[in-house]
Amino acid sequence: MNEENKMSKADFAKMMQERRKALFDMANDQVEKAVESSQQYKIYLDLQSRLGYTPTNTLLVMKQNPKATLLKDIVHWREEQKYIKKGEKGIQILEPGNEYVTKNGNRKISYNPKYVFDISQISGLNNPPTPATYETSELVSALLYRADVQPEVVTDDSKLPSKVYFDPESNKIYVKAGQTQSEMLHGLIREYCVVEFSNKDRDRQQTMFLSESCAYMISNKFGLENRNTLFLNDCNEHFFSKEPKEIKKELEQMKKVFSKISNRVEQGLYAQQEQTKQKNKEVGDHVR
Repeated sequence: MNEENKMSKADFAKMMQERRKALFDMANDQVEKAVESSQQYKIYLDLQSRLGYTPTNTLLVMKQNPKATLLKDIVHWREEQKYIKKGEKGIQILEPGNEYVTKNGNRKISYNPKYVFDISQISGLNNPPTPATYETSELVSALLYRADVQPEVVTDDSKLPSKVYFDPESNKIYVKAGQTQSEMLHGLIREYCVVEFSNKDRDRQQTMFLSESCAYMISNKFGLENRNTLFLNDCNEHFFSKEPKEIKKELEQMKKVFSKISNRVEQGLYAQQEQTKQKNKEVGDHVR
C-alpha cells in the first residue's frame, strides 16, 4: 500500500491542493521566462503547436521537458504495449476534473495533478508515429473549408500592402494573382489569424505579432516549410513592460485562435478524404 492510500481524506485533499498550487506557481513563474527572448518564445510556440495543450500545461512542460513531442500517461502507453524506461521522471501537468460551484455561485473547473511521459522516455517503441504530409493544394482547400471570410483573387498590380491581405472594411481577404501556392498558403494562414484577432479595440498593427505567432504554430502543426520567423525578433518589444497576467491572457488568446483554425483545417482535410473515398467507391461500382 502506498503512502497516498494510507492518508485520510482530509490529508489527501490537502496534499492534492498543495500539489496543484505548486504546479500553478510553476506555470506562473514560467510565463515571463517563455517570452524573455526570441529563442525561448520559439520553444514555447513549438511546444504549443505540437502538444495542443492549454497555455498553463504548455508552460509546465516547457519548464520540465522543453523537447517533448508526444505525451501520454502510463495507462495509455501500456495500452500500446509501450513502457517507461527505468529511472525516467514523469512530467507533471494539470488535468481538468469536475465542474464545481464556488461560494459566490460561480462555476469553475477543478484541476488534478497528473504525470505524463514523453515518447523519448518510452521503451519498446518499434513503430514511432510518422507525421502526416499534405499537398499545398489540399491545405489551401482545407483552410477555406467553411470559413466565414472567403478570399477574392485580384490582379498582381493591385495596390495591396501584401500579396494576401485582409481588408476589414470589405470583410474580404484579397489574394494577388501570380504568386506560388506556397506563398498563397502562408499568406492565407496569416490573414485568417488576422481575421480572428480583428476587433474595434485593436487595429491590425497592434495584433500583428499575435497573428504571426498563430500563423507560425499552424504552419508548424501541418509541417509547412519556409515558415516565417522574422516576427520572433519583435518578441522583446511586444512583451516589454507587460505584466505576467497580461502575457498569459495573450497566450490564451493565441491558443484559442490556433485551435479554431487548426480544427477547421483538420475538418477540411477529413472532408476531402471522405469525398475521395466516395468517388473511388462510385468508380468501383461503375466498373462492376
